[in-house]
Amino acid sequence: MKHATRHLRARLGVALAALFLVACDAGSNPFASFEARCADLPPSRVQVSVDPIAYAQDETQSIDQLNLRSGNTPGVHLTFGLTTVNFSHQTQIGIRSVENRGGAGACGTLDVDVRLSMQPMTVYLAQELDGSPCARTATMEHELQHVAVFREVLDEAARELAADLGGALGLGLQRAANQAELQRQLNARVNDYLSEFFHRHRRAMEERQQGVDSPAEYARVKAACAS
Repeated sequence: MKHATRHLRARLGVALAALFLVACDAGSNPFASFEARCADLPPSRVQVSVDPIAYAQDETQSIDQLNLRSGNTPGVHLTFGLTTVNFSHQTQIGIRSVENRGGAGACGTLDVDVRLSMQPMTVYLAQELDGSPCARTATMEHELQHVAVFREVLDEAARELAADLGGALGLGLQRAANQAELQRQLNARVNDYLSEFFHRHRRAMEERQQGVDSPAEYARVKAACAS
């Protein structure tokens, strides 16, 4: 029987909030020229925030139940600890726009608010560990290494997104043939960028979590209570 203290299966989801689109004649002077009203629009703005990392602890599941939760086969693997997480974002987009009279062109600026989250996060310890304080402590120490990686990835993602999102989207005055096309272009640009961003960070997170589940770490946990 293969003995393993943990099999990672982080549940990764991306939650995109309903887009809040504000497409209206936002120029301050309706009698001014189209270009003057475009120039009068407030500048674009990007804001990135994060939900603080917090985990719930669950010790109600058996080894077999954790095997199933992690995608492993009871009787073949032993899963004493497991940490699950939902890596997601909620994004709101606001567009302040002006349309040229007669529909011959539109301009706009963009507000993007992105909130990153790794909630809910749950650390599972198998019920069977109740009878072995040493094994329980060793398993929990291992799971907390995974929690630390999740925290690091979330912080790094937030910093990168805050630094790069504005440049990737283009924060200058946006132009299109009309307001409907302006909305479509800006929504597509935001969604495409965030889709690629999350795909890349999920892949990096999985690789780093696999590094925590190294043979040396499994050997350390196994040997922690051998004496």
